[in-house]
Amino acid sequence: MMHSTFPVDAKRAANHCAALLRPSEAPVEIGPEFERFGARLAEALVPCMGEAANDAEIKIVSLGAEALTGAALAGHCGQLAALSVHRFGVAGHVLCLALDGRLLLSLLDRTFGGSGRVADLPVALPPTARLMSRRIEQRVVAAIAGELGGLEFVADETAIPARGPFTPDAELTALAIEVTADGGQAWRHVIALETAALTSLLPKRASTPRAASSRRKPGITEAPFADLPLAASARLVDMAMPLHRLARLEPGMVLPIMVARSVPLQVGEVVLARGTVGEVDDQVALQITQTFTGKDSR
Repeated sequence: MMHSTFPVDAKRAANHCAALLRPSEAPVEIGPEFERFGARLAEALVPCMGEAANDAEIKIVSLGAEALTGAALAGHCGQLAALSVHRFGVAGHVLCLALDGRLLLSLLDRTFGGSGRVADLPVALPPTARLMSRRIEQRVVAAIAGELGGLEFVADETAIPARGPFTPDAELTALAIEVTADGGQAWRHVIALETAALTSLLPKRASTPRAASSRRKPGITEAPFADLPLAASARLVDMAMPLHRLARLEPGMVLPIMVARSVPLQVGEVVLARGTVGEVDDQVALQITQTFTGKDSR
């Protein structure tokens, strides 16, 4: 049997690059981003909710995001709420939308000629209110998708338990949106999802922003822009001639012209400078008197 002994130098610990050993950067807190999304969503909901409520003076504000468990969701949504489930992302994450049932009953009462003020709340929403909630859900989900760059949501028609679509111990983040009518009535809608799914809902704001580059951008007097060729023209004269005279033009004819005192120098239709016509070394030249910055030459 053969035995071999490694040299002592081979037992030294590896010297790794410091860049490989540095700790990873902490993830960006996405909760505040969700709250900022709520503020934008509140503004986006004003037109659609105002149309649904037939109230041009409707006001909508975000009440902020709150962490809670699945068991506490039902109490957070209020006494009477219309729940709907919408799935998004490759993993099919659940977004739960809870519309305030009092708003649905108020709109239903107005539809049948009432004042919209409902004193006694039923134990459950009637079928007509459920139909109305579906129309409002579609508008709200469309506004959510619009604020998220067109993220696709698919409605889940599976029956929802009274406690909501989440397990009692699920860690959730809930966003509350308050709707106030012109008459002072206020309703609260809730958008809830598992906290772990926030990064899929707001993918563009979940990653750490890149550090700003310190590299200086080249100016127009530096490469590669400095040698870019541009066709410049100096318009010496503009003259108007009647059609009958233009029709009699022939070689040898002399046309008197008056050169403008201020000749424009332009690239395309953009005037860059103005100057006067002169002569340098037996060549026609243009002495610049004013640049596009408005500074006169001295």
